[in-house]
Amino acid sequence: MKVEMPDCQHCKSRRHSLFHFCHLDELEDVSMSKTCSSYKRGQILFQEGSKPLGIYCINEGKIKVYKYASDGKEQIIRIAKPGDFVGYCSLLSENRYPVSAAALEDSQVCLVPKDNVLSLFRDNRNFNEGLVKLLCSTVENSYEKMADLAYKPVKGRLAEALLLLHTTYTTDDNPDGIISITREDLASLVGTVKETAIRVLKDFKEDNLITTDKTKIIIQDQQGLVRISRLYD
Repeated sequence: MKVEMPDCQHCKSRRHSLFHFCHLDELEDVSMSKTCSSYKRGQILFQEGSKPLGIYCINEGKIKVYKYASDGKEQIIRIAKPGDFVGYCSLLSENRYPVSAAALEDSQVCLVPKDNVLSLFRDNRNFNEGLVKLLCSTVENSYEKMADLAYKPVKGRLAEALLLLHTTYTTDDNPDGIISITREDLASLVGTVKETAIRVLKDFKEDNLITTDKTKIIIQDQQGLVRISRLYD
């Protein structure tokens, strides 16, 4: 559903995104061209194989980027938060999306057209450098995730995922970084099945590393999770 959003100059997420590198005239162009939509939890932003029309900038909520394995299981690649971009790799490579994206929770997202993004990439040096660094970081994180899936046990991967989610969910409105995620999505992020994720969470709870309240997870011992996240056997 399309919604009215503030212009980019006054957007509360701009300071967390690459658009803080933009000049006023560039922000005006983006504001005039973008379309903003509201997504309910589970609604699709784009699907694997479709052609990119621009980049998605998260204004509110969380977006999961995921891919289906050959066995049909969903694997979450990353979770995007307010200020993050989604879909930039395929836009710059001019390839179709190799992944899909959907709302992890109720979200508001702006789609900035391809022409605006490429113009900024060409003419705004700071935006260009920021996007290149973002691309490099994405590649490096993909390498790390592949290594973790291959060599790190589920307990270590789940501890690492909780630490990442804690950072993602920590905001001015949620200073304690309380994580709100279904067990299915958590298992998908870790690369395991729901039953295993629930079992490991129970172990973490018994070891006083976390507490839970329905779908919410509260980290109690961050350093303890850090130690577990570094285990490779």
